[in-house]
Amino acid sequence: FCERNFDAAERLYDAAILSAKTHKFVNEQALSNELAGHFYLDTGRKIKSVNYFMRAFENYTEWGAVAKAASLTKYFEIGDAI
Repeated sequence: FCERNFDAAERLYDAAILSAKTHKFVNEQALSNELAGHFYLDTGRKIKSVNYFMRAFENYTEWGAVAKAASLTKYFEIGDAI
């Protein structure tokens, strides 16, 4: 999204998430959701970012990366602050 083409970035994040899910790469699905969360947070769409962070949390937990999942909980509060 460095070229400020946010529409393309959104489509590509969602495509990466879907591809990882389709091929059962839970770790890649978690990372894609987390990066999408940061994208939406950085572009001012805080509520939408929380949804992606929550999915990343679920994916990391499913994968067994409990500490990594726990590190994302700070982003859940963003939605409460709005």
